[in-house]
Amino acid sequence: MLGRVGDRPQTVAQIARDMGHARQSVQRVADVLAKEGLVVYQDNPANRRSPLLELTPHGADILRTIYSLNEEWTRHIMTKLNQEQLDAVTGALEEIAHILEADEQHTSQQETRKEERL
Repeated sequence: MLGRVGDRPQTVAQIARDMGHARQSVQRVADVLAKEGLVVYQDNPANRRSPLLELTPHGADILRTIYSLNEEWTRHIMTKLNQEQLDAVTGALEEIAHILEADEQHTSQQETRKEERL
């Protein structure tokens, strides 16, 4: 969830929708992250009842560490694969990216239609 607010502050509802989780579940995690000093709630000029969740400097440091460790692990795993295996992994990841992109587009279209009906 830290990665969700790493790029830009978001509301709990936005994060829940993007992740496909219940808002209440995301709220509980957000509250724990805030208690640990990794995120803070900021006023949301667009909606006073729905504050924005934003990384703290400590949260940004933790997120950078997570990304760095993930990169190291990925490089380590990739050194264990031959070219044929790397090509297969690349192909599978590209296919997954296409599926996720199509799903995201579909979800976005559904949300637009729902908003138009309101």
